[in-house]
Amino acid sequence: MKRAIRISILMVGLVGTFIAASVQPVPAADGGPLILCPPRQTNCQTTLPPQ
Repeated sequence: MKRAIRISILMVGLVGTFIAASVQPVPAADGGPLILCPPRQTNCQTTLPPQ
């Protein structure tokens, strides 16, 4: 019984790893992180290049 529980936990971890690896990441325009302005800021400069 204990062996079956261990095997099922390992299988769930293995399947979860493959699912996480298959998800396509969403790229930013410049390849870096998206820097967003804080809320309620009137003048905001973005670091993204013009399109």
